[in-house]
Amino acid sequence: MRYNILALDDEPHMLVLLERIIREKTQYTIMTTNNSLELPLLLEHDTFDLIIADLKMPGMDGMDILRMVKEQKRGEEVIIITAFGSLETAVEALSLGVFDYITKPFKKEQILFTVDRAIKWQKMKRAVNEIYAMFELEPYEKAFAAFEKAYMLKLSERYNGDIKVISDKSGLSPDRVRTALEGKSV
Repeated sequence: MRYNILALDDEPHMLVLLERIIREKTQYTIMTTNNSLELPLLLEHDTFDLIIADLKMPGMDGMDILRMVKEQKRGEEVIIITAFGSLETAVEALSLGVFDYITKPFKKEQILFTVDRAIKWQKMKRAVNEIYAMFELEPYEKAFAAFEKAYMLKLSERYNGDIKVISDKSGLSPDRVRTALEGKSV
């Protein structure tokens, strides 16, 4: 699954740095903009897993972005970076639900660690939402088929789609594995 990051900073050199770090050291995609006022339109047309925003920017600042994401109950996590950090703004950001608050200058490893943690958190949230969605299905046969397909897809990822290995590991016949992976009723 692909994970998307949006970085907003009014300093173009900071965007270049963030983009280079993310592209060179991760498998995540990143989009950047130095105009925070573009954010509503970007969020209307794209889905992101993570937003990295500078605290002080013209237009919408990092706290405005954080508030907007939380008020609209969007799924993106927000990391605020700043050269003008204070205990007061850090506490306010934490109270609003910021994923992390990083002061400049930062080390490349710090950004990578924080981004990786945020993406892992997003993966976990997606998995939980998928499980809860299965529990909402009725009747039981429909829920069971959804679980079986999800289970087979996980095994397929783990064993590179090798039907024989998936069959051996799951204890199900190869035909049943194929049927579940195709999403047909058992």
